[in-house]
Amino acid sequence: MQTTEKNQQPILIIAGMHRSGTSLTTALLQSAGLDIGQSLLEESSSNVKGHFENLNFLNFHREALGSIGLNNDGWTVANTINVPEYYVDQARILIRDNASSTQPWGWKDPRTTLFLNFWENLLPDAKFLLVYRSPWEVIDSIYRRGDVTFRQNPEFALAIWMNYNQLVLDFYQRFSEKCLLIHLKQIVDRPTAFVELLSQHLSMPLSSPKEEIYDASLLKTQALQSQRALLIQRYFPNPYALYQQLNEAAAFEDAAVQINQELISPTAWLLKDWLDLRGLSNQVTALQSQLSSSQAELANIAQERQQLQAANQALQDINQTLQKDFSTCVESRNQLKDQFHQQLEQTHAAIAAMKTSKFWKLRTQWIQLKQRFHLKE
Repeated sequence: MQTTEKNQQPILIIAGMHRSGTSLTTALLQSAGLDIGQSLLEESSSNVKGHFENLNFLNFHREALGSIGLNNDGWTVANTINVPEYYVDQARILIRDNASSTQPWGWKDPRTTLFLNFWENLLPDAKFLLVYRSPWEVIDSIYRRGDVTFRQNPEFALAIWMNYNQLVLDFYQRFSEKCLLIHLKQIVDRPTAFVELLSQHLSMPLSSPKEEIYDASLLKTQALQSQRALLIQRYFPNPYALYQQLNEAAAFEDAAVQINQELISPTAWLLKDWLDLRGLSNQVTALQSQLSSSQAELANIAQERQQLQAANQALQDINQTLQKDFSTCVESRNQLKDQFHQQLEQTHAAIAAMKTSKFWKLRTQWIQLKQRFHLKE
């Protein structure tokens, strides 16, 4: 089943539970020289800077999951994926078409976590970056995104977190020499140090990443909202224990856990959500009031706009009437001017005719005689 290529560049496969920061991680690695392909999933409201997922591998995972009756988004607690032989051949084609001969290459898709053993068998020389995040932050991110899958069964999100991260831990324990297991916070706190660690630990020739890619405002953390961690610890001990195992394997200490134990009383968080919910309810009421006011203002503006449009139409009608009247005046003026010229020409002709008549000649001679003999009237 193994696939090897001559002159093959290092391969990095990036995996981790959904909403664990794998998109940000992949963006940093792309800026450091990792080829993640050209056909990438477009940005969305939940990932405004992009998912950085190669559509070829994304569609492969979705189709493979669907072919065995699993949710193609990867919302499953199945821990063993038996990939049909047809998809083995398709995977080889994927590798052939996406492999780089000039630089390290790889891909990222959270569903890859379900296929770790499959890809390790197919690409024994590949290296694996396994990213994880606290269950309370992942669950909060999933709930904020509003996936329909979890509206009727919110606990299912925690079960999926358990499944994905158990697969991550099991794979890491079996193949630690070809894996880097790392908490998202270790990446965002020191991006350059993270890439240096990856390059050294996995023999992955990468340059320094562009740290400005990371936008802290887009990554919602709950280090200080530690009642969430306490809730997981008290009522969901298995995910909490798994999270602690991941931290131990990655040599990471989560400050939020320490805050829970030191600053939060055992009963404080019980009322905290109630308080927060009522506060949010008040905010919703205030926003609804503002919305009603805004809608009324918009209605007034719309009415004023209609009035202005009517006034503008009236002005246009008046303007058209004035233009017609002006055209009529110009036409009348031209007609009068033509009539005046005709009458003037007729008068000149009449005068000329009079001057050539016998009467006019006798009159002229009479006037000359009067002037000569000084005759009076």
